[in-house]
Amino acid sequence: MTEAAQKTVPSLLGAIGKRVTIRLHEPTGGYRDIVGILQSERELITSKSKTITFSPDEIAIWREIKPLPDLAGKGAPLSQRIIELEKLSDLTWPAQEIVEYGKWRLRISDGFSMRANSVLPIGEPPINLASAVDEITNIYRENKLKPTFSIPLPIFDELDRYLEQNGWNIKIDANFLVRDIGAIEASSDPQFSVEILDYPSKEWLDINSDQPLEKIMRRYPARYGAIKIGEQVIAVGRIATLGGWSIVTRLFVNPSFRGKGVSKILMNNLLSAAVSDGATKVSLQVDNENGAALALYQSMGFTVHHKFVYRILAKNSDKL
Repeated sequence: MTEAAQKTVPSLLGAIGKRVTIRLHEPTGGYRDIVGILQSERELITSKSKTITFSPDEIAIWREIKPLPDLAGKGAPLSQRIIELEKLSDLTWPAQEIVEYGKWRLRISDGFSMRANSVLPIGEPPINLASAVDEITNIYRENKLKPTFSIPLPIFDELDRYLEQNGWNIKIDANFLVRDIGAIEASSDPQFSVEILDYPSKEWLDINSDQPLEKIMRRYPARYGAIKIGEQVIAVGRIATLGGWSIVTRLFVNPSFRGKGVSKILMNNLLSAAVSDGATKVSLQVDNENGAALALYQSMGFTVHHKFVYRILAKNSDKL
């Protein structure tokens, strides 16, 4: 082993298990670069699971590849991030039945939730677009459900245009908002008490008439926050965590108590619960027509990540 290699090996050993890039001398002159997870001072495994062996004497220079910070709305390509968030929403709000139709997820439940009773595209269908739309339309009708698509944009804008041209109307036009949780602002008010439960209580369900959604919500573990004045529940919200992401749903404040900082108190307590469950990022969905909610969340550091629409087959469509 050369003197240079004797100096390189000890520092290289400290990078075992980490992702590195190594520049090697070619026997015929020049260099070649290899990248992967270092297994030993003589071996690494590439992202395609290929094992590459080398001699320490071949090393010209090497460095560890530091992982990028896992920040909300950054890092991976937009299309990949959109699919990640849509899967987060899908998996934490589970439908009663999922039919995998190519890369379309047909979600079928009891009709009380559009998310749990709609088609979520995360890729291509197994047959041509027109035939696929006709086929899933029949499937939803057979289940006595309105044929509905939840379409992440802009990555499925071709599908969106096709549906628009064939009698599918927008029912909801909404945004997916994200932010890093970071440091949670300690906000409270002596007139309010906060309750965080692992299930939706009767009082929690009653405030926004969410009883029909209880089965869906209980299919995935989540935290249920409530703000009370005495025994009266005045605000509720649900937060579910999957990996480093959490997602807020069903946040509702009694109209008589809006504009009093109740939403921020509730949100901060939900975020604190999500952090204890391992979350570092949070997301939520807001209807574009709800300007007040959009402004509130943006004031709390949320930014728009992507848009999505729900499209429903119109009653007067010739497809009926």
